[in-house]
Order: sequence, then structure tokens, then C-alpha cells
Amino acid sequence: MRRQNLRYTAPNWLRWGMVGLILVLISCFIYLFFLYNDIQQSRTTHYQDAKDKVLKMTEVTQIDNVTVYNGRQQFHVIFGATKNGENKIVYVPSDKKDKDLTVVDMSKIIKKQQIKNQWKEQCQNCELINITPAMEDGKPLWEVTYVDAADRYIFDYLSIYDGTRSQQLRLKSIFH
Repeated sequence: MRRQNLRYTAPNWLRWGMVGLILVLISCFIYLFFLYNDIQQSRTTHYQDAKDKVLKMTEVTQIDNVTVYNGRQQFHVIFGATKNGENKIVYVPSDKKDKDLTVVDMSKIIKKQQIKNQWKEQCQNCELINITPAMEDGKPLWEVTYVDAADRYIFDYLSIYDGTRSQQLRLKSIFH
């Protein structure tokens, strides 16, 4: 008895369907890559505008870091130094109509580490999320975000100059 060599060949529609699926997947990955890059660029595009404004309108000559604060109004928060070596924080409003910059001398503020130590003393069973500069009602603040022992998400706004509380928001978790 002779052995017959049987080979399965997929129908043409199945082969072309697989090729089509692979092309669609590759196209989706390319699209997602460009979408991600576009979102990242648009997120940081205004950073350069804020940096240019600070360099032009203040004594700051060196920029070390740029962050964004989103409150009632959005601000670019720029950490930099003057040519004399004085460290500054500059709050640049994102609203094009508002041209007022707020410049804070870092030698006159409570340092971030001091705020963290103060927070630790007041809230032993809490989990710190972040401490970042904020601006509300024209006042430079530290925004301390954390989860307290009662599982509430807390936004604590403290004066950047003396650490006194300006306001506090507590969000209770309804989903566990």
C-alpha cells in the first residue's frame, strides 16, 4: 500500500482574511503610536511658551523644571534660578488673557520636606500621594494629596509661606 502525502491547504478566503487582519492590526498600532506622540506633544507644547515668557518677563535665567497645576485655573509652575543663584518658583497662567506672573522667592517659603514632615506628624496612618505647588485665589500654596485612615482622598492646601491651611477637600470613596 502506498502512502499518500496529504497536506491541508487553507482556502483562499482564509489566507486573505489573515493577511487583511494582520494589515489592520499593523495599521492600528501605527495609528496609536502617532496618536500617543501627538498627545504628548500637545501636552508639552505650552511648556516652551511658558518658559519663554518667564525668561523674557522675569529675572529667571535658568529653568530647571516645569509642571502644571490644574485648579480653578491652570498654571505652568516653573522652577528656576536667577543669574545671582536665587531660586524662584514662577506661576504662569495658561489663560492667554491673564498676563500676570507670580514669582516666589524659594528662600522665603517652607520647603517641601518641611511640609512633608509636618504632614507626617499630623497624619500617622495616612498614605502620601504627592506634594506639589498650587495656586488658588492668587495665593501660592502647597497642595498635599493623600489618603487618610478613613480611606478618604484628601486635598490639603497649605500656605507656601507659613504652612497654614487655606482649604481642605475630602473625597469619600464609594467604591471598594
